[in-house]
Amino acid sequence: MKVLFISPNSPFESIGGVERYIINLINYFKVEKDIKTFLILPTTQKSHRVEDGNMTIYYDNNLSIPRKKRSASDIAIKAQGFSDLVEDIIKAHNIDVICAENILFGTPAAYSLRLNMIAALYKIPLILRLHMYPETPLQIALTNELMWDRVSCVSRSVAGDCFQKGTDINKLSTDYLGVNILDFNPAIDPKFNLKRELGLESDTKIVLTAGRIITGTKNMLREKGMINLIEAFSRISPRFPKIRLLIGVAKASANLKDEFDNAYEMLLGYIKINNIEDKTIVRMFELDQMPNTYRGSDVLVLPAEKNETLGQIFIEAMACGLPVIGAKTGGMPEIISDGYSGYLVQPNDPIILAQKIEKILNDKRERSMFIKNGHKTIEEKFTAKKQFSGFHKLLMSTMINH
Repeated sequence: MKVLFISPNSPFESIGGVERYIINLINYFKVEKDIKTFLILPTTQKSHRVEDGNMTIYYDNNLSIPRKKRSASDIAIKAQGFSDLVEDIIKAHNIDVICAENILFGTPAAYSLRLNMIAALYKIPLILRLHMYPETPLQIALTNELMWDRVSCVSRSVAGDCFQKGTDINKLSTDYLGVNILDFNPAIDPKFNLKRELGLESDTKIVLTAGRIITGTKNMLREKGMINLIEAFSRISPRFPKIRLLIGVAKASANLKDEFDNAYEMLLGYIKINNIEDKTIVRMFELDQMPNTYRGSDVLVLPAEKNETLGQIFIEAMACGLPVIGAKTGGMPEIISDGYSGYLVQPNDPIILAQKIEKILNDKRERSMFIKNGHKTIEEKFTAKKQFSGFHKLLMSTMINH
């Protein structure tokens, strides 16, 4: 079987849940012998191709969409270049199935329309993989009315949202993301000590949160729950002199620099308003730094108010032996069992959130239980090998049923 993946999110240009998934996808399929894979990723550099094991990666400048105002003719030229590359790959390699990862988000509608036309022309089954909720009327229409053979969702929350918005139930499936447990595990790296790297004493408690502060051009501080967490942390920090809030900020692509800088300044403003500047550290971590960041922290907190379709960050943290606190929204309850593998709180309630943070830091018995049950949850349900093996079968069945 020969599969073409397409993703407008590149782990080599920005960091987020989708990008970390793409890294896992590359690592899994490049060593699979019974499936030949091709992947198109955006690049701001000159378009080029790289061979990586059993995967060929095409870095396409036409898939990198500038955020500055652009004319319809400019969009058409880029969309044409993108569709020409897709056709060239199909003709050269006799592609059996195409999987478009989150293509509705970050690219103009012309890309989805052209991709559907090409798939129909060459009679190739086409999968839409949704990592986000379709929200705008256009995104909903593209999900429901184009010729996708399958709409694969990263959580039941996304699948349920699509169904409520009119997606054909027979096309919907839930296919979870996974974590590479070779990289994300509890094993301590003797060469790295997070608290030492941050200039903190060894008995300092670290409350970690991490994620995007923008999605596209949209400021995500409130929706990711960071403002709520800052307010909660400010309530408990006066009683604990050796506690720090560590905010890991996901890197944005170069074309979103202005939006990122604005959100970053707003984040610093909220920290200052809540009078926790001396107890808060804001850092930008690379992907390969995250396992040690999880291992060196004491609790992960991401009480997102909306848009957390699953929560890749929870899967990674639990795999590294870090207890977690999420919110009762989106896909987070599909990962965290409240009171069993972590805490789930109502969004936008800093008082309860502060109580849960304090309890998870001080209750050694419950903390130990969360770590044990969290790791068990990952082993049973969320390893990358298990999830990609299932997705491999979905690709095969979609090809056969088409």
